[in-house]
Amino acid sequence: MNVALVGSNFGLKGYLPVLKIIKEFNLKIICSRNINRLNLKKINGVKYLSEWKDVFKKNIDVLILAVPPKIQEEILIYNLKYKKKIIFEKPISCNFQKSNRIVNQMIKKKIKLELNLTYLNHSLFKKVKKIIYNSDLGSVVNYNIDWRIVSYDFNKRKISWKIDETKGGGLKNIFLTHILSYCEYFFGKMNLISYKIEKKKIKGINFKKKILCKLSHLNFVEGKIFLIAKQKGAQYHKIVIKFENGYIQLFTKSKDWTKDFVLKTYNKKTKKLKFYKTMNNQFFKDGRSNQIYSMLRNFIKKPKNENLIYCLNAEKINKKII
Repeated sequence: MNVALVGSNFGLKGYLPVLKIIKEFNLKIICSRNINRLNLKKINGVKYLSEWKDVFKKNIDVLILAVPPKIQEEILIYNLKYKKKIIFEKPISCNFQKSNRIVNQMIKKKIKLELNLTYLNHSLFKKVKKIIYNSDLGSVVNYNIDWRIVSYDFNKRKISWKIDETKGGGLKNIFLTHILSYCEYFFGKMNLISYKIEKKKIKGINFKKKILCKLSHLNFVEGKIFLIAKQKGAQYHKIVIKFENGYIQLFTKSKDWTKDFVLKTYNKKTKKLKFYKTMNNQFFKDGRSNQIYSMLRNFIKKPKNENLIYCLNAEKINKKII
């Protein structure tokens, strides 16, 4: 399959190393608005474009998007006419209503697609789902999630789409979308019970620094989420799920959002039962590339729309947190 990679930031850091080793993908185009300012090492057989509409004029089978939400929604709408196979990021667009319309049209037109939700491609998150539905721990009682972010854009308060909710950025669109998506992946359909936020105004932009929310699921499981953007210190991500006969803990303390996760299971007497470490198919500098590798292999075999729906439902809840 001839591939065009659109986006020069995460596209080059996360996707390019993976595309180089999957033989089914033949990278033909790298497209970026900043292409003339990038000091790129030339790749044989790859063309470099600065306008994404020009990509549609080429012999391309698959589009991979790693661009800001505003540009992504424009490309997704434009592709409704061309029906190219497409892989893209969350959030789908800058607002839920538009995301919903785009999703419905893509499904209606039977466009082959995959949405990258990093944690749903992670080996230990898949393991957690297996434990939830097939273990001796019994039914889930409740869960608690604590994710403390240290991000360059958030920390430096760099003015970019990444901290601006109106442009599809901000704490809830970038990070809470991940949490809400894997909560539905683990526990099924969900509703927002309540939330609290702490805001700051930074150079004219209303910035959510802290989000606390409570969810309920159709299977009567309830959960609490604590999400905060920190200015300094260690970053960590902890998920604790309580069962009738014990609990499990999925935890990482790392600069990389997806590396070094450890999964531990305990019985009611807090005796450790099993211990799992992250298992990667490949080793990449950016841990997210391991999850991209898993996603792209799945895309080749049989892409699914589940991630699309998880993300859309996450955006629907995000819309309520104002």
